[in-house]
Amino acid sequence: MRTALRNRRISRVAARRRGEQGLTLIELLLSLAILAVLTGFLAGGLTMGRRAFAASHASEIGSETSAAIQTVAALVGSALPVRFDGAGPKDGVGFDGRQEGLSFVALSEGRSLRGGPHKIVLQRSGGDVVVDIVALTGGRPKEGAEAAPARVVVLSGVRDIRLGYFGTRDPKVKPAWRADWLRANRPPDLVSIQVEFEDERRNEPATIVALRQG
Repeated sequence: MRTALRNRRISRVAARRRGEQGLTLIELLLSLAILAVLTGFLAGGLTMGRRAFAASHASEIGSETSAAIQTVAALVGSALPVRFDGAGPKDGVGFDGRQEGLSFVALSEGRSLRGGPHKIVLQRSGGDVVVDIVALTGGRPKEGAEAAPARVVVLSGVRDIRLGYFGTRDPKVKPAWRADWLRANRPPDLVSIQVEFEDERRNEPATIVALRQG
């Protein structure tokens, strides 16, 4: 009797264990399925995160580039229709515009530079766009230590810079875009600034600057 009772108990335990083993397998399959779904969501989240970071980084680069180009445009826009010695013909203004760079006279208000007229030279130097600044005295560059230009790098990672000039040097000729503006008796009406960067994400449409005529 006791043996039969013991055998029944052993059979019940064995049956219960077999049932638990089957349930554990189902739980394992469900866990794997849930893990696969979570992994998919995680991978998608990481991809979206990378895209968002790349978009944010590109936006930051674009903002910095746009601000730097606007600074260059504001500097060119400060050109004065005046003449300084060595600028060319007696009736010519001190504006020398070429496709790869330009020079002109601008007036400093005495903040970051000493007050008064300065000769500004904007050009590409290697992979940078630089501005050389020389103070003028009596229409001539200052002598001595002050004659050495102060150089400022305004853009880096530049592959090329192309400048264009719109206007006419003869009232009888219709204004048009030109690749240079040399030995003229007036500045151009407009200056086009197109910068090509090594990083193509930084490239932007040409910036047009209007110049004062008097």
